[in-house]
Amino acid sequence: MKEDVYRELHYIVNIDDGNITAGEIMREKLFLSSREMSRCKQFEDGVMCKPGVKDFDGPALAATNENNLINGKLLYPVRLIDVLNPGDELIVRIYEDNDNAGDIVPADGLLDISYEDEDLIIINKPGDMVVHPSYAHYMDSLSNYLAGYYEKTGQKHVVRTVGRLDRETSGLVIFAKNRHSAALLSKQKENMSRRKEYLALCSGVFEDNSGTINAPIRRMPDERMIRQVHPEGKEAITHYKVEKQFEDYALVRLLLDTGRTHQIRVHMSYIGHPLLGDNFYGKEITDNHGLDRAALHAGHMELLQPITGEKIVIDAELPEDMKKLV
Repeated sequence: MKEDVYRELHYIVNIDDGNITAGEIMREKLFLSSREMSRCKQFEDGVMCKPGVKDFDGPALAATNENNLINGKLLYPVRLIDVLNPGDELIVRIYEDNDNAGDIVPADGLLDISYEDEDLIIINKPGDMVVHPSYAHYMDSLSNYLAGYYEKTGQKHVVRTVGRLDRETSGLVIFAKNRHSAALLSKQKENMSRRKEYLALCSGVFEDNSGTINAPIRRMPDERMIRQVHPEGKEAITHYKVEKQFEDYALVRLLLDTGRTHQIRVHMSYIGHPLLGDNFYGKEITDNHGLDRAALHAGHMELLQPITGEKIVIDAELPEDMKKLV
């Protein structure tokens, strides 16, 4: 049976496009991969055209009058090599593959939704919550709650995470709602770390109000989770700025050039200012001021809407456990 869930993309041919084929539109204007283009061809209504008006002399919506009906239908299938004329509208349907839709069990849980449209949803994750289900968190992960939200709101989407946050880190997490947006957001993810800002509560008194830490990170031998600064590690660069210094800790804003596991926690510990509440890298801290998780929050994000290209800027307030200390 053919899937009944799809994302529909539209493109109206402009006079400046010249002699452009359906395949060129899909590749150059809609940014579809060759694999996705081939998949669209498998459906009889996957690539269609709505004829435009004759004597077209500028951008306009495709006409919907009787003269443009072909075989009694306004839409007709086209091949990738077919040339479209100015005013013609190409309609591409990207059908979902929901074979793995049931992998994540829907659960009822509170979600702090920072942004949502038909292609993506951004959620402000609490601290001490995993993003994906695991052995110890089969029903209480962020993904379980999102699947439950989709079910309650009648949205038939596979849960697709773009990027990740550690269990202890609070803040913004992106989920794609369809195949195409997931692919385009994944390309953005390659430099997403440079468009995200974090806030942390770091122990100690800083001598310098700002600085850059350029120190490679690797996994510590015989440890599954713990990372360390080591010459044989992968490049890791963290920029920091002290926003406010308190008696024995500081509120610090951080920007990353790279996205290594535990990068901020490792780097701040490396320079002698581990995060409050960090049980991995801050064991020497004498007073965590009541925090029982690493005090790190992904509070600012900038990205492009994958289909429209519109810039999206999201800010998420500090969670209560960090807010009460600042």
